[in-house]
Order: sequence, then structure tokens, then C-alpha cells
Amino acid sequence: MRRRLFLLATAGWLAACATAPEEKKRRLTGPDIFAVDPAVLRAAVLTDARVTIQAVVIDVRSPALDERFVMRLQQPAAVDRRLPPAPDGLAWRVLALSADATATLVTVRKMLASRLPGPEGLEVTVSAQPALVPADLIAALPVRIDLLVDNREGWFTLGEGTLDLRR
Repeated sequence: MRRRLFLLATAGWLAACATAPEEKKRRLTGPDIFAVDPAVLRAAVLTDARVTIQAVVIDVRSPALDERFVMRLQQPAAVDRRLPPAPDGLAWRVLALSADATATLVTVRKMLASRLPGPEGLEVTVSAQPALVPADLIAALPVRIDLLVDNREGWFTLGEGTLDLRR
């Protein structure tokens, strides 16, 4: 009887381990911009392995100040083992802030903190900028963007879909 219970418990544990974790999906927010450690911030783009990604752009807009700030993650970084394996034909492109972009982020945060009551009113968008795309993908480029803003939280998916670069 004990052996049967042990085998059942082991089978249940193995089934739980074999189940792929649900991907976390959420948005990048104003509070994230204020809280992120620039050394941790990473963007990962999953796309066709033949595509070169130039940058991931974080666009921060302050409607209250009528201002816009752009930060580019362009520094290639190692693929993090916490990202899911790339399916056949696809590859992760991981990018970090350069030293200049890190300085920009710190300056933007200080300026916004001195002029706004808090980060809640900020509008943040993120986009990938492909550099080289094979002709057969121009009309339908598969893209998924994940971000790392906190090592404890891990990676989260901003979005995924197919881009038409003809527009």
C-alpha cells in the first residue's frame, strides 16, 4: 500500500514537472520604469533565426508634461536559461541597455520624479526594430517580446504576433 501511494505521488509530481509553466503576460508600466535596476533590464525577442534585431525601444510618454523619452536596448546579451527553448527555426535575441542608455534611463527617472507626483500617469510602449529581414518574411514576421525587469519576478511576455513590415 505504501509503495502504491509513493508511486502515485511520484507520478503526480512528474506530471506537474512535465507541464509547461503558463507564460506570464503583462505590460511594462510607469512604476516598472522607476523601479527597474538598469543592470537587470533585458529584452528578449523571439523571431525567425535569420532575422537580425537592431534594438528594442522603450517609449515613455508623459501626457501631463507633454514629453516623450526613448530608450533603446541595443547591447547584445547572453540568452537567459530561464527563457523557454526556441522552437525550430526561431531564435532568441537578447538585448540590454548600453552605458549611454543606462545613463539616459537614470536621468529620465530623476527628471520625471522631480516633475511628477508619481509614475502612474506614464504611458509606456515597447517595440522591436528588426534590422535584416529575409524577403519571404516581410509580410509576416513572427515576433514575441519578453522583458526582464526584476530577477525575482523573472521574464514576462509583453506580446506576440505577426508583423507586416510593408506598412
